[in-house]
Parts: sequence; structure tokens; C-alpha cells
Amino acid sequence: MSDFDSEKKDGQARPDYYQPNQNAGGTYYNPPQNEQAQDSNTTYHYSYANNNQQAGSNYYEPPQNDNNSQNGNSPKPPKKNKAGKIVAIILVICAFVAVVGIVLGATGVIDSNKNSVNNNSTSQSQDSSSDVKTNDSNSVETKDSSGNLTVAGVAQKVMDSCVGITVYSQQQEAYNYFYNYGDNSNSSGSSDPQKSGEGSGVIMSESNGKTYILTCAHVISGGTKFTVTLNNKKEYDAKMVAYDSQTDIGVLSINATGLQVAEFANSDNLAVGEQVVAIGCPGGLEFMNSLTSGYISALDRPISSNIGYDNKCIQVDAAINPGNSGGALFNMQGQVIGVNSSKIAATEYEGMGFAVPSDTAISTANSLIKSGYVEGRAKLGITYVQLTKYSNYSAILSALEEKGYKDAEGTMVINSIDGSSDLASKDVKQYDMIVAVNSKTMTSTDVLTSVLADSKPGDTVKLTIARIENNEIKIKNVECKLMESKGESTTTNNNSGN
Repeated sequence: MSDFDSEKKDGQARPDYYQPNQNAGGTYYNPPQNEQAQDSNTTYHYSYANNNQQAGSNYYEPPQNDNNSQNGNSPKPPKKNKAGKIVAIILVICAFVAVVGIVLGATGVIDSNKNSVNNNSTSQSQDSSSDVKTNDSNSVETKDSSGNLTVAGVAQKVMDSCVGITVYSQQQEAYNYFYNYGDNSNSSGSSDPQKSGEGSGVIMSESNGKTYILTCAHVISGGTKFTVTLNNKKEYDAKMVAYDSQTDIGVLSINATGLQVAEFANSDNLAVGEQVVAIGCPGGLEFMNSLTSGYISALDRPISSNIGYDNKCIQVDAAINPGNSGGALFNMQGQVIGVNSSKIAATEYEGMGFAVPSDTAISTANSLIKSGYVEGRAKLGITYVQLTKYSNYSAILSALEEKGYKDAEGTMVINSIDGSSDLASKDVKQYDMIVAVNSKTMTSTDVLTSVLADSKPGDTVKLTIARIENNEIKIKNVECKLMESKGESTTTNNNSGN
């Protein structure tokens, strides 16, 4: 798969994807700005104003006692014979008032105490009801109503089968002329392997005292030493079993047993809209076994590998970041349905990640473990560059259309021919173009790769070859016997193999 991850330093540049045209002078939405109010008295908030107190308003005043002297009437003097009785009555009234006052005072104290107690109780009740309460339950829902695992349930089930991979590469030390003046014995040399990348993987199987780790070819292809880190942070030295650049699948092994092996599902049964979970090491082992969740956006998306093969991949919107390569894509039963391989890393795109389907990954990995390469795979024995990589491809396509090969954008320009290829004995050379296979126009490179996928070593295919001579295009047909492909151990920046 095309590598947009940090683990791969020297991979083939990814074919350009369609990018939306940017309209000149296009504007983006800007929220409207509040206009300055013309009235200086305008306000943008409400404030409470007491409108009841108006100027000149009269407040309630208690009535004043009339002065009897103003009426012109003088009070009559009391009679002398009633003075003793009046004094006695006054004394009785005062005594009665005193008793009543004492009784009412005592009652008021009691009521006051009761009210105080009630008020305190009410206040405490109100304070208590306003306290934030937490749920002491630690249970996490791991299954939904349909019986599928929740995202948390998937994490609990599979996390121990997910691993981190550290890749080390042998680096040549440049000769320092002045450091060892006069000593030419160190004019060249190699240092110890240096860490060159980090990626992800998933435990796929155990056999004969070894545990096998499934990952991506572009994660491990440039390495000479590897370590595998488990979810419990335990590390193991790992060995490369093999890798296949065509499918971008690789396998490591460690000397360990009893580890949690992942469960794999049939990727042919997937559907767009299914929820998925991706687990890996985005940014490296610092963020090991980070989980993201999303949905299947599309199936059978043709994505080019490092050597030019178009593989049919699962497209997902779960976040895939540098370091996620080789990590597993799970369904909601906690089963592996794919191996995360790449993403479209451009500012115009978000949420476009791709995974190798589990069926492809497992069949490839099993062949790599058994034979070191994918058995029974046929190839022509050439390297090529796609015609559309050339600046003048439009003129060539127009000329091919005049010859009857319309929309031949998948035309392959031969760059080299393997000495053991049947084409080496034919009248075919560098820069010849394959414009059709078995009479089918190369509308995409899929035309040839599909024929090869359905063929076996020893089968014969008919190639339509176009050659430019004297500024003219000449067409001829050539039959070629297919040879067995025994895998790719190296890749180049510009050439692809078939």
C-alpha cells in the first residue's frame, strides 16, 4: 500500500489523487459583524430598574392626633370622689398586662426556638439537596441490545492481541577524514542498527514455540532488527519471516507462547456502514494501542501498493495516523477484518483510511510463513512506469485512441525485463508500451493485475505492444508465458513490478 506513515522512509511516491479545484477568489463563510448602534443610548443587555419610585410620589404617613385645644373645648376636671377607684383600676390593669406580657414573652421564645430549629433543618435540607452526587457503579456496558460488543467491549476483548513494533536499520557511517588523520582503516564502516521507525501489529497465530505477528510490508521491509512490545509493555526480540510488497503484508516471529491470539473474520461478509474499531500506535509506541472508532465507508477501493499493484481495500473513516500501519481493524464482535495500511494524507481530505482485507492478509501471511513468498502467483517478469506519469501522456493517449485503444490510461511503459522472463526472448524492449491484455484495453492497471491474479505460472497471455518509432506508433501482439512470482524483497522509487 502507498505509505503515508512515518515508518517508511524510502517508498514509491503515491500516484496523485484527484484534488478539488480551488476557485480563484473563492470566499469562505464569514459570520456577520454587529453594526455600531447609531443611538448612543442603545444597550445590549438588560438591567433591573425600580420604576415604582417616581419623583414626587407620596409615601404612607400615619395620621397625626388632633390637638383638642384647637377645637376650643377644654377638658372637664375629674371628680374627686372617683380618684381612688381610678387608681385601683389602673393598678389592676397594669398587673394584668404584666402577667400577660410574661406569658406571651415565654411563648415567643419557645416559638422562636422552634422556628430557628425548623429554619436550620430546612437550610440543611436545601444544602443537602444541592450537593453533587456521584454514581459509585464501576460497571461498563460491553454489549448492546443486539448482542454486539460496544467499543469498550471490543477494547477489553482484543487489546492484549495488539502489539507495537520498533524497527532498526543498519546505517553506514561516513568517513571522517580529520578524526583519524593518517588512518585509512576506518574509511568506511557500519554502525549498530539504529531505530528507524515504529509501527503496529496483531498476534495472528502460534506454532512450534513461536508466535507470529501480522503487520505491513512497508513497516518492516527496510529493517534489520525488530522488537515487539506487548500490551503489558513486555518486549521481545523479533525476526522477519517474510513480506510481500504486492499486498503490503509482512510477518514477524517471536519466541513466546501463551499469548492472546486475535480472532479473524471473513472480510467477504462486510457491508458499508458497519461500525469498526482501529487499534495501533499513532505517533509510535508513546501512544501505543490507541483506539479510534468509525464506520466502513466503502469496499473494494483500488489502492496502489509500493510496487504499483492496485489492491482492493476497505475504506474507513476511523482515524488512521502515522504509526497505525500494521495495526488491526476490528468489527464489533472483536474480530480482525483488516490490516490498517494507509491514508490519504492531504489537507483536502479527512477521514479516509484504508485497510487490507483480512482474507487477503491471512492467505498472504500463511504463504509467507510456509514458503517465504506467495505461492502460485504469476507474473510477466517486468518493471514498468504508468504512462500517465509522463508529461506528454495526453498526446500518446490520443494517438492510441486513433489506433482503436480508447481510454488507455492504464497503459504500462516497460522499464526493464527480467532475464528469466519469456519476454526476454521476444521482440520487446525498454519503453515499449502494453496497451491491451488478451485483447482488453488497459483502461487501468487493474486489467493486467486481474489477469495475473486469475492465472497460474506457465499460463500464456496475449499482450498488445505499442512502440514509438520515427514519431509514429506501431502496434503488434506478443504471446508471453507467465513465470512464478516469488515475492519482492526490495522496492524502487519509480518502477513497479509485474
